[in-house]
Amino acid sequence: MIEDILAGFHGRVGLAALNLQTDEQLLYHANETFPTASTIKLPVLVTLMQQVEDGLYSLDAPLMLRRADQIGGSGLLQYLTPGLVMPIRDWAFLMMNVSDNLATNVLIDHVGLQNVQAWLQAHEYPDVQLHRKIDFTELAQDIKHLGTATPAGLNRLMTAVFRRQILTPATCTEMLRMMNKVGSDRVGRYLPFEPYGDPTPDSEKLQLAGKTGSLKGCRAQTAVIWRGAGEAARGFSLTVMTDEDPTPETWSIDAAGVLLIGRIAQAIYDQVFP
Repeated sequence: MIEDILAGFHGRVGLAALNLQTDEQLLYHANETFPTASTIKLPVLVTLMQQVEDGLYSLDAPLMLRRADQIGGSGLLQYLTPGLVMPIRDWAFLMMNVSDNLATNVLIDHVGLQNVQAWLQAHEYPDVQLHRKIDFTELAQDIKHLGTATPAGLNRLMTAVFRRQILTPATCTEMLRMMNKVGSDRVGRYLPFEPYGDPTPDSEKLQLAGKTGSLKGCRAQTAVIWRGAGEAARGFSLTVMTDEDPTPETWSIDAAGVLLIGRIAQAIYDQVFP
């Protein structure tokens, strides 16, 4: 089933998936390097949270929106009035939940790009790299300009957040809150996932958290899909990364890479939740 799905995609694709109950893995070109697009915002968040835990500052500390920070692409802050002040927690939420590019560049400056790379190296994620701040002039020349990663490396990081294996459990829970429902149009597209008003008890409700990324010819998603909580949680982590899609770019929610991610997630879901 997975093989048929992959065969129908005309670009380059890699994936890494992990059954959270059995630790069984599904890997396909999982150690190849791909452009991350906005999925690289996950290690920015992790480094930010590490610095908070180290006492360098608080999530309640204020940051100001400056005119000089303006950048286009995804997000809301580019449309708001310079001078707006928000706590760091809200900047981080906007970076992760609506993939705000302005918030991302501000937070990269705040935590230090080299500190993101140092955290990744120190915690054995050498195959996940943030290269620079978001710069669309450079990205138009090379979509690897922002960041690169392997599906295996990015999936290990997403899984570690879910399993509370890095930082404190409370900090990991806060990061998952910031990524709640992100990718419902990708990994959640063909799943019985109800993003709003689901009356199902929390112990049975299907939940997802993750980070998406999109650039020309490139779609990516890292996520965890689960039911239950704590040791009773059942589900899987999944990272799919694509590039070199020859289809003319439309930025549609029905782009080939988006549909591919949804179909892969559905096939794995059917195996984990038969």
